[in-house]
Amino acid sequence: MITVRALLESELSWVNDRYREINFMPSKHQDFIAVAEVNGRRAGIGRLVAVDETTGELGGMYVFDEFRGQGIAGAIVTFLLEHSPYQQLFCIPFAHLEGFYGGFGFKLVSADIDVPCTVSGKVDWCRNEYPTPVALLVRVAP
Repeated sequence: MITVRALLESELSWVNDRYREINFMPSKHQDFIAVAEVNGRRAGIGRLVAVDETTGELGGMYVFDEFRGQGIAGAIVTFLLEHSPYQQLFCIPFAHLEGFYGGFGFKLVSADIDVPCTVSGKVDWCRNEYPTPVALLVRVAP
């Protein structure tokens, strides 16, 4: 059984150790971080990062190898979206995951969307850091 919960403050260093293992940017205390568990065992993580009062970034999605293919990523995204206070939410997934995020209402950023500097800077960082192409997606709350 999959359960998703908010990260406990005492678990932040554990999350950042996991992110370090896969070369993801670390989380900060103010990020809203979700932890998925399967039968009480940590199975994956994801986060919401504030850009400003109305804009955030959904990211840091990581499902541990032994738990892949069980719907955990979807459960984490659903949990994060349910807890998101943001009107506009950006996401910078690896390009092959565009369809997955599309199922949650994310679309490729169009020319008429103003992308905040912190988001465009992270896109540049990702494109320089990872050999796998990334996409820039956005979801506007209904």
